[in-house]
Amino acid sequence: MVSDFFVNICILTALFFSYLQLRWHSLEKHLPLKAICLIDGVAAGIMGNLMMYYSIQVTDLTIVDLRHVPVLMILLISGVRPAVIATILIIAGRFLYGFNLSSVAAIIFMIVTLAGIIVINRMRKSHQPRYISGFYMIFYSNLVFSVVLSVIVRDWSLLETLLPVYWVISCLGGVGIIYLIQYLDRSHSLFKSYEQKASIDHLTGLNNVRQFDFHWNQQLEESEKKKKELSLLIIDVDHFKHVNDTYGHPAGDQVLKQLGRLLQEHTRGTDIVSRNGGEEFSVILPDCSNSCACAIAERIRSEVMSHTFWINATSHIPITVSIGASTYPSTTEDRQEIIDLTDQSLYQAKQLGRNRVVSFTAGGFVQADHRTYSI
Repeated sequence: MVSDFFVNICILTALFFSYLQLRWHSLEKHLPLKAICLIDGVAAGIMGNLMMYYSIQVTDLTIVDLRHVPVLMILLISGVRPAVIATILIIAGRFLYGFNLSSVAAIIFMIVTLAGIIVINRMRKSHQPRYISGFYMIFYSNLVFSVVLSVIVRDWSLLETLLPVYWVISCLGGVGIIYLIQYLDRSHSLFKSYEQKASIDHLTGLNNVRQFDFHWNQQLEESEKKKKELSLLIIDVDHFKHVNDTYGHPAGDQVLKQLGRLLQEHTRGTDIVSRNGGEEFSVILPDCSNSCACAIAERIRSEVMSHTFWINATSHIPITVSIGASTYPSTTEDRQEIIDLTDQSLYQAKQLGRNRVVSFTAGGFVQADHRTYSI
């Protein structure tokens, strides 16, 4: 009997570990939260049914297992709705083993257990470790199980052996699994936090240069596959060193933060805004012609010039930007050359007096007012 319960615990631990890896590293990246909650419920229901498959035959009609533990787990991880879905699936699965007094008792056990653990979960304090609430849930479910089994079996010689073993294995195994899940969840949260910090610029909250490279290569592939144009803007703050030298680096940081917000506000929802380093920003413009890119760039330049950049509670300064633009494949069909040509366009904008937009085209460098300069 002890070995059978131990097998239940081992199977359940392996199943939850495998499912959480799938959930965190695949499902969460591709599916909305509602779909994930539904899958959580179905997964827990399947686990509960597997527990019944590996159950212990107590009498001809009665089986004992840890089918309720996946419901507890998924309630702690994902909430009430997945726990209800799992309970329904487990109840339906129980009828595959016959419809009799034991199956009716199993339904009562699952429903009463679900109601109780929902109440316990709602009473949990925010700072309370998850495994403590899990222990209360397991203790409660064990009480319900003991009462229901005692009513069904009524063989006290069997119960005095079965129930103590069930209590020990259920409590130790259940709390152990919950603690493991909490540990894995904490580790996953830390990993996501580090992953986000590795891809997000800490000052502006925009993509950093590493994430820019990822998105740029991804968008180039999409552009080639769908035969659509892809434009790039590189934006540089004019005389930014003067801002830092005159007003200090905290003032410069405030300028960069506000500029980051302006870029997000005045680009399209599909555009990808990044801070590539220092005072240099970029905007990737999917499905955007060169003329469209220049129009967006000119709008950004105009908005920046008219914006009031506050450097502290009482002082503000004017800021302008120079912008270089280019488009793939109309500017060039060489993927490796696009960023260099955009940088050259930015350099031309600086050389022509700053506070302007210059785009590279087949005919040369073109300013936003359509004057053309030879290469």
